[in-house]
Amino acid sequence: MGSRGLGRLQAILENSVSQYVFQLTSRPMLLVKDDIYVKKIRRVMVALDSSEGGKSSLQLAISLVNQIPGGELILSHVKKDPSGKSMQDYTADAEKDPVVAEAAAKAKKMGIKYRCVAASGKPGPEICKVSQDLNVDLLILGSPDRRPSSAKNLVDLDKLLGNSLSDYVRVYANCPVLLARQSAS
Repeated sequence: MGSRGLGRLQAILENSVSQYVFQLTSRPMLLVKDDIYVKKIRRVMVALDSSEGGKSSLQLAISLVNQIPGGELILSHVKKDPSGKSMQDYTADAEKDPVVAEAAAKAKKMGIKYRCVAASGKPGPEICKVSQDLNVDLLILGSPDRRPSSAKNLVDLDKLLGNSLSDYVRVYANCPVLLARQSAS
């Protein structure tokens, strides 16, 4: 779905269709901002965490990259740093991060070319920075639906107002973003 990349309150005031659809869907959603040139997909980055949504995103990324001749999977994990201090590790030491190590083992088992990145800081800005630094063609991010069944048809105001990681990345990433939905059990 196309997206104007509107943030927070602006999405509400300008009736953002993509934000509205994403709030109500239980399916993965590929968002492409109007001002982004879509390249042939070769480098796919997945933002990892230990959640079910993160694991689901990894499986989706592996299945996509597995079908791309010469494709590369970038496994990234951002540890939240309350001080906001930013740090990225693009070296082999990044694979020592337990979340990245588990994902790397799965990619290796599938015979997929991969690179590991560990970072710390504010997750949204760091994910966007890493994807830009590595010239990523597609960013995959898990976005759990935490609303109870009775509220599934209502827009989640916290997310609509921009208090979610997926909302930040949706607005500021410089590549197409695949928001993978994983419903809470």
